[in-house]
Amino acid sequence: MKVLETRSVGPLGQLYLARLSGEKQRLIEFVDTVEPGVPKAQKWVLMLSTQVGCVIGCRMCDGGAMGWRGNLTAGEIVAQVRRVVKDNPGLDARRHPKFKIHFARLGEPTLNPATPEALELLAAEWGGPGLTASISTVAPDAPAAAQRLEEMLEVKDRLYRDGRFQLQFSAHSTDESVRRRVMRARPWSLERVADFGRRWVRPGDRKVTLNFALAPDQPLDPEAVARTFDAERFLVKITPVNPTRASEASGSSRLWNEPPPDVAAAAAGLRARGFTVILSPSTPEEVAAETSCGQLWSSALRDEARAGLRADRLESGCYVVPGTMPEKARSWMSDLSRFEARGEPLRPGKAGLLVVDLIDFFVDRNSSAYLPQSRAAVLGAVRLLEAFRAAGRPVFFARHAHRDPERDGGLMTGWWAKVCREGRPESRVTAALAPRPGETVLRKTRYSAFSNPRLAPALRAAGVSDLVVCGLATNLCVESTVRAAFDLGLSTFVPADATVAHDEELHLGALRSLAQGFSRVMLVDDVAAALASPKN
Repeated sequence: MKVLETRSVGPLGQLYLARLSGEKQRLIEFVDTVEPGVPKAQKWVLMLSTQVGCVIGCRMCDGGAMGWRGNLTAGEIVAQVRRVVKDNPGLDARRHPKFKIHFARLGEPTLNPATPEALELLAAEWGGPGLTASISTVAPDAPAAAQRLEEMLEVKDRLYRDGRFQLQFSAHSTDESVRRRVMRARPWSLERVADFGRRWVRPGDRKVTLNFALAPDQPLDPEAVARTFDAERFLVKITPVNPTRASEASGSSRLWNEPPPDVAAAAAGLRARGFTVILSPSTPEEVAAETSCGQLWSSALRDEARAGLRADRLESGCYVVPGTMPEKARSWMSDLSRFEARGEPLRPGKAGLLVVDLIDFFVDRNSSAYLPQSRAAVLGAVRLLEAFRAAGRPVFFARHAHRDPERDGGLMTGWWAKVCREGRPESRVTAALAPRPGETVLRKTRYSAFSNPRLAPALRAAGVSDLVVCGLATNLCVESTVRAAFDLGLSTFVPADATVAHDEELHLGALRSLAQGFSRVMLVDDVAAALASPKN
């Protein structure tokens, strides 16, 4: 880990921006902070990141707006603590009366398999009487998250006894439909949270915190809380929705110092039912310094959040996404049924797969050239890769990238404003389709993959005469490649549900053209079934 930038925010502490190792840029923030009015020698709080970005995508959080770029290792989580401890030579972390490590800056800790190991390493290195771990989670409804919480329960009972582990669930509302709208990933129901919390709290443990960051349209019903949770094991914290790019875009910002009438009423109703209630507004200084929950302080990550929000807008108007692709593909195939299928069916023993331009330049949500419909094409391409690899048939990748656009761009660079450059991370085949050793990856600078003279000989050498072509864009690089293959005497097969274009009209128009004169248009399932045929 390399710290790129720090910022002192006076009595609030120190902010860090760090780059993690790896091929792609992986940036995280972490914070050395104190509670306002409490000296750091009495209470020292660190806010750590567990993921690069966040997979959850809560509508008020800029970390989620960035998207998700991977998990941190246990060593990378602990490295954040080591750096802060190093920068505070006057404090002894092992003997500190209250040294709190809060997993709450970037990421959903229950979706990182390294979180329990990081907790063990923290206890081994700074396991004094004041070390306190704190985990904030939305409790995603995923088996991995449930497993992680069980592992943390075991670590807590073994290494963080006597109230030295704080578990916080970000509930946000007592209305389940509202909760699902606030969080992109479906959370546990409140009943499931309550069941787990009852198992979590042992004698001497802290109460489990239910956090409600309340936008005006996120109701908090004290009676619903009392029906589901018991005040002996749970407490309630109510916070504002801090101003972030994401909260402004969703209209959910709600900043307050004194609780608004509905918040005050909810707090009173909860206290009347025996619950401890903490009203926790961010101070103006914390908001201005962008240290509060959901905020990002570094310009680099704010830019990524801005790009992520742009991607959200694009996705909302996208003609096809992974969830709608099966239905869309059936309608396209129905439209194409008027064209007679010509040529031989796919012959597994002569088949090869060519994946065209599914590179991060088009697939990465943070790219200026992001095509949201590419997500559906990637899903289809993943299934094709699995089928071809299982059948032992060759796989080829074509990726568009220019070394010197003025020299190798031709008309392409004059036609398109955005250019993918060789050597940059976005020029690589996207990670979900990562080529394996022995699989051919070819660079191209024109629409057709056959503009690279190595492709045709490579196909012949691999015994490929039936070429399955997928990727993007259907009407540009895919269609140009198929037309060139046809002229070279190759039979081609285009999976309608593993190719996409800029819009549905262009996509379907290209499929019609291919089906009429150049190729068999199929579905991914049909290709996979042919490869798995006993005749193979």
